[in-house]
Amino acid sequence: MALRFKGYDEAISYLDRFQFHGFRLGLERIEAVLKELGDPQKAYPCIHVAGTNGKGSVCAALSCVLEEAGLRVGFYSSPHLYKLNERFRLDMEQVSDKELVQLISDIACLVEQGFELSYFEFTTAMAFSWFARKEVDIAIIETGLGGRLDATNVVIPKVSVITNISLEHQAYLGTSLGDIAYEKAGIIKTGIPVVIGDVVREASSVLMEVAARKMAPVIAFDRDFHIVQRPRCIFDYSGARLELQGLSFGLYGGHQLSNAAVCLAAIEELITQGVDIGENAIRCGLSRTFWPGRSELFVKEGRKVFFDGAHNMAGVVALKKLLLACRSDRLLPERMSLLWACSDEGGDKDISGLLREIAPLFQQIVITEPVGPRRPVTIEQWQAAAWRFNAGLEKEWETALACLLEDMGEHSLLVVSGSLYLIGPVRKRLMDQGFVRIPFDGVR
Repeated sequence: MALRFKGYDEAISYLDRFQFHGFRLGLERIEAVLKELGDPQKAYPCIHVAGTNGKGSVCAALSCVLEEAGLRVGFYSSPHLYKLNERFRLDMEQVSDKELVQLISDIACLVEQGFELSYFEFTTAMAFSWFARKEVDIAIIETGLGGRLDATNVVIPKVSVITNISLEHQAYLGTSLGDIAYEKAGIIKTGIPVVIGDVVREASSVLMEVAARKMAPVIAFDRDFHIVQRPRCIFDYSGARLELQGLSFGLYGGHQLSNAAVCLAAIEELITQGVDIGENAIRCGLSRTFWPGRSELFVKEGRKVFFDGAHNMAGVVALKKLLLACRSDRLLPERMSLLWACSDEGGDKDISGLLREIAPLFQQIVITEPVGPRRPVTIEQWQAAAWRFNAGLEKEWETALACLLEDMGEHSLLVVSGSLYLIGPVRKRLMDQGFVRIPFDGVR
């Protein structure tokens, strides 16, 4: 019998206790719980997606295209920006509060019987169980951390996807690109095709070696599928089965077009396996793709705020290229301010290096502290470095945001970046204040 909670807040409070368990890599605990639940993850086909950056964007694109093709699509992601419900989606719609409470109750019952779970293992069991109840036609599953020992790595997918690889979570995944690639390669299954995105040589060689050992067919970016970028981020795609021109993607930026290409390569593989996905579904799904907190532009009364969840060096470099390209295309104002925060639970992030990469683009920088379960880089930690960037320091993000908005002119832009745990509450606050999301072409 499931535990009974009085309401949503009590259920969330119960689950939040598991945040303090930290990362617990390994599959034994999740396998035991899923077996007790009847192995719900085996009730539907899935696509399994790993990578350093771009996982969420690729998953969102896949979900939108497959939904347009008439499939009932489950989508599990992490972390959430503001509310836990965001992690569990059916046709891109979040799970309801009522259903979420029931899911927490069901898994909590097993915990109270003696099963052990970390926070992420708990939510993963919730997702697999919910998708089975909803009788999804296919589920898009995003890894949480790494791949080999990630709690999601109990699935046998129709196709595996590895978006890209750069240094991240080195305390858990290893200190070199090769080490991290080996962990990501853990999602490659024997005989199951794997799509590999724009991956540097050091990491690619590891992925190829693992795929060869497991006899997994490889579909590689710039070898087996290609894109040609057109003005305003329109692009052409060519692969084994598809030749498509004049595609548009709902997420803006050259790095996002690489994510769209990875999505299309996975779609091609599904088509090869007999899934009916037409060109119209592909075009419509890609064009309406969005992923909160990634390349998002909001506006109210001439004030523009741009969100991007860049939190590692690869992400920050991509953000820099995007902002420079947008300014060159006159899609964004010349004057820009930055609201910045970092989390660093592993203690291995070069926080000064990240900010140094993009600081020259901004006339004003304010550093604050993110909220959320991961360890923040505190204002005290920033004090020794902030002077190098002529940055202001404000512990409370609410105060920092209010001051930056007040200083904004009609032809300026505020960029919010550095941590998804900053983007979530800031995004919610601005939406409550009447800011609305617009496409980049709507800036003019």
